Amino acid sequence: MLYVLLFFLAIEPLISNILVRFDVRFIIMKNSTKITNASIESAGLPKDAKQVIAEYVWNGFDAKATKVSIDIGSNELGYIERIRISDNGDGIAPDTLNYSFGNFLDSLKKAQPKRTSYTRGKKGKGRFSFSLFATRATWHTVVAMDAGLIEYKLTIDRDTKEVYDNSEPQPSRAEHTGTTVVMEGVFDLNAMTLQSEEFVDFMAQEFGWFLHLNKDMNYAILINGKPVSYHQLIQETDENPYTIYGPDENSFVFKVNYIRWNYPIGDRYYYYFLNSHKMEVAKLLSSFNNNAIEFHHSVYVESAFFDGFELSDMMLSVEGNLFSEKEQQVVYRKLLVELRDMLERKQKKYVREQAVDIKLQELVQKGLLPQYDSSDTDKKRKAMLLQLIQELYIADPRAFVGIKADLIRTYLGFLDLLLQTDRKAEILPIVEQAIPLSDKERERIGRILK
Repeated sequence: MLYVLLFFLAIEPLISNILVRFDVRFIIMKNSTKITNASIESAGLPKDAKQVIAEYVWNGFDAKATKVSIDIGSNELGYIERIRISDNGDGIAPDTLNYSFGNFLDSLKKAQPKRTSYTRGKKGKGRFSFSLFATRATWHTVVAMDAGLIEYKLTIDRDTKEVYDNSEPQPSRAEHTGTTVVMEGVFDLNAMTLQSEEFVDFMAQEFGWFLHLNKDMNYAILINGKPVSYHQLIQETDENPYTIYGPDENSFVFKVNYIRWNYPIGDRYYYYFLNSHKMEVAKLLSSFNNNAIEFHHSVYVESAFFDGFELSDMMLSVEGNLFSEKEQQVVYRKLLVELRDMLERKQKKYVREQAVDIKLQELVQKGLLPQYDSSDTDKKRKAMLLQLIQELYIADPRAFVGIKADLIRTYLGFLDLLLQTDRKAEILPIVEQAIPLSDKERERIGRILK
């Protein structure tokens, strides 16, 4: 008996490192990671609770979920006690734990193509962001294996983020795969923060473009059982078919859906290409991402053409090989020309109808126009200058972007002086050296100068 006792005393530290705690079904094991609290604290985690929740919702969609539910439990004093985020995605495969949970600032998502919207991983930082306002996060995940569904748990504590616990996988009776993360020990977070219209609006702005991208697959986000709607953010929408012919006279039909949003969205401004199954196969930045005029837009392009579309065709068409006669690349290049022309027309329309008035008011309010008195002569001078500014801004808003106020004031002063001379017609050729003008724009500016 003495030898047996001494044996168990000798291996007790090893056992305690492996079998940490028990519950009815799960044996919990403690795992060391390649991270430290210091590395996490300095890694730029979200500073806003809304951003934290968005990180976990994106994790669900990254796992191929079509529905993510956010349930917020609060007490009578109005403080949140628990946050539960559930999805119906693929779950977290146990053989990826050492890589996905064990390596901070690394992720399986890093190695995946970035040409679609279905992978938004941010180097694994999202799983630790709960520590902004909670003391513990527990993941319960259900995964499909060859023998059926299995389930297990993972836990990370705020004070010991360099260690995560996971249970042994067990057979599951769940109806489908998915992951639920529960954040407990919530502190300094009032219920109004995540149960207000402001939070709902934030989620709509962050995910509206993505929900619209997958509207035919019924993607949804629910907050305490209520679906998040994004339609109120749509300022303008237009849908048209485009028929494009290849070098062999084969025709391809593209359904193009243009949307202009009221506010900035949770993505940059892209053309999204969807196949006949309404799944995104690729995305390409539009030409209007640096316009600085609040032109918030998305373009969704659906066609059977993309059923056999390869990323290499997209890259070759955009980055080079412009003279290739391969049908897919020829059609794709023609499509891009049509899309750019369409988007340029939409931007011009937006600038003429809305943005230019905002810019003119800004110039007046900031005192950047020359000084005018109340005489009829000065009223005419001011009206002529404002007309010219309007046409120049419509032609190219960038002419007034990123320039210091003093330079704009000087620039407008010189224009005003030229407009008072018999050489004002020379303004047009000078403008054309800096701004490409259409025939209509050239005609309108010419009429002002006459």
